Amino acid sequence: MADPNDFEAYKALLTEKTLRDIEDLDPKEVGFAREECCGPVPPKMANSMKLQEHIFLATKMPAVAWGKRTENVEGFNSLSALVKATCPNATFNVFEAEGEEEPGILRFRLDEKGSALTITQYNTTAYGELPWASAGAITTDRSSEYFIYVCAHSTRDARCAFCGAVLVDLLRKAIVDTMGEEALKRISVRKCSHVGGHIYAGNVLVYSRFGGVCFGLFKPADVDTLVGMFKDDQGVVPASLRGRIRGQLLTSSASMFRCNTM
Repeated sequence: MADPNDFEAYKALLTEKTLRDIEDLDPKEVGFAREECCGPVPPKMANSMKLQEHIFLATKMPAVAWGKRTENVEGFNSLSALVKATCPNATFNVFEAEGEEEPGILRFRLDEKGSALTITQYNTTAYGELPWASAGAITTDRSSEYFIYVCAHSTRDARCAFCGAVLVDLLRKAIVDTMGEEALKRISVRKCSHVGGHIYAGNVLVYSRFGGVCFGLFKPADVDTLVGMFKDDQGVVPASLRGRIRGQLLTSSASMFRCNTM
């Protein structure tokens, strides 16, 4: 049986754009066949990422064009400074907006009781202040949806460039194959900027009403299992993925990621 993590096994499933973006990268060196992906999961990977409040800036600039620090993304520098000053426990990232998706801000945080994760979209391109500090901000509650962010920050590390681009394509295709095209309206898969831990690429973040989780060393062989979790919509990570959890954001009431083996 062919190895699902081998480049030839999934090459035909990739979009032309992805194939162009990764054409100069060697799958054996920076893909899913590299040494850290093939052996046991490194013990240091567990708890290597702390998830608390997470804020994302949507940009129309393609991920391949981002600077090393995303300093060339409109609004990033000013918003990053504001987040550091007013939300010291928050993580701030950029993601690539696609299709009709407009620039804006998504905020993921626990509610006051810690019983649910709230997901709020702010439709703004005014980056002089944080939108939740503005009385006139236009907001949309998206807490019923799933958001998957895959680190694909190519100027930071070739492993993220290759693995991120591939996983975005494979996840989207598996979602459509399993649940139909309409599912992409409630399950967003996007490329995001550096989340730390290049050695653990692919790094995949998942946010939903159940909480948040970051998987490291995520591979094509794991895609169908994760999509099955979205389909079940019960907030329970499959056993085969629990050893790849780098960090979690747990609600006080959710069953997500809580298991006897953790």
